[in-house]
Amino acid sequence: MADFDNAYTGLTTDIHAVYRAQTPASAALHERASKALVGGVSGTVRYFRPYPLYMQSGNGSHTVDLDGNDYVDHFLCGACLLLGHRNPEIMQAIAKTPETGSLLLNDKLSVDLAELIQKMVPCAERVRLLNSGTEAVMSALRFARAYTGKSKVVKFYGTYHGQGDEMLFGLNDKPKRLGGGITEEAVSQTAMAHFGDFEALADILKQGEVAAVLVDPSMHHCGLWVGTNQTYAQIKQMAHDAGAVLIFDEVISGFRIAAGGAQSYFDITPDLAIFGKAFAAGEKIGAVVGREEIMAVADPARSRPGPFAYQSGTGNDVRNSVTAALAALKTYQRFDQNGGYQRVSDLADKLGSGLQKTFADHGIACHFNQLGPMVRLFITDGPHTYEHCTKLDPRIINLFHLALLTEGVLTIPGSNDFFLSFAHTNDDINLVIAAAGRVLDKFDFKTIT
Repeated sequence: MADFDNAYTGLTTDIHAVYRAQTPASAALHERASKALVGGVSGTVRYFRPYPLYMQSGNGSHTVDLDGNDYVDHFLCGACLLLGHRNPEIMQAIAKTPETGSLLLNDKLSVDLAELIQKMVPCAERVRLLNSGTEAVMSALRFARAYTGKSKVVKFYGTYHGQGDEMLFGLNDKPKRLGGGITEEAVSQTAMAHFGDFEALADILKQGEVAAVLVDPSMHHCGLWVGTNQTYAQIKQMAHDAGAVLIFDEVISGFRIAAGGAQSYFDITPDLAIFGKAFAAGEKIGAVVGREEIMAVADPARSRPGPFAYQSGTGNDVRNSVTAALAALKTYQRFDQNGGYQRVSDLADKLGSGLQKTFADHGIACHFNQLGPMVRLFITDGPHTYEHCTKLDPRIINLFHLALLTEGVLTIPGSNDFFLSFAHTNDDINLVIAAAGRVLDKFDFKTIT
């Protein structure tokens, strides 16, 4: 362990030195920003040591920092920019807003957007627009509880479902809360099971208190360890047998792995689904969609008897966001028709395969998972399994991502994500694979693997 720690410290020092030499403007702004913004950033994920990058512009699949360094962008602002930076359709849609104003009462475009979602998403019999994925999760759980009259929610270990206190729990393979300020009471109605452990799920459901089983069908946070059609079908059947509803959290998978989301990709129609991020390709919006009888609990007209679940929000239908979402969804439809989804999935597979080979060429074992335009790496010579890979020391892969920044590839140390957009090209993928080779040539990762 001492040998590893010494090698890791030395390698970190070497990488930090190169990073600092290339990004002095980011260093200076971070010092200034830390006196105004908490930690110098607007969110935990945006921070990494020795200091985060600060960007000045983006175009297509590339972004440029304050020092003028150009990067192939595989962070995409937390996976929002599925169409890349400054996509023409999105920019043209937003440009029309000054003609009308951005916040109108019951804007007709919200109806247009809801109708388009109904055409694209199998479960979307009714739609409620919201401000973010986090808000959508909170609202979907409220709707499920109102509809079923039950209080508990099942989530799976290793999944992330936004910023609500009751969801910041069990984000790895342990029942641990993510940081302070999250009370035991807040998570007391969240039951945990390991994904694929149907016996454990059955034990929870048979208690008769579960309103919903919440699933991220991409299993993104823990590394893209996805299930099959049969897996999700069994979860759905078990939930229904117990009087619970199945909720797909499609904030990550939605419009990313298929134009109709994971429910189209896996051919499973959940009772409710949640959307955000790629929904408006960078503008702030979210949605809960689902079966009419469940969504009816939020109907202020009270068109049918039953419980009422309050939900509202000043920014639910800001025109900037709605017009961007309309433009994005129409673009996704076009990509669905012309093979764009297969093309970007093929690029992601090329990226994962190329990185795995690059590590192997340097005598380092590496596995990858890939789902649609997403790739995760696991630097290990152990088995390619969830049980093994989730126990790996994250410091090694995080240091590799930091080193990639010094070679013009933007990922975020700490997240281990490679997100691709429809703007990424074959040349971009070749650049990233070559950059990884230069990193492994320059820095001796074998000493810590």
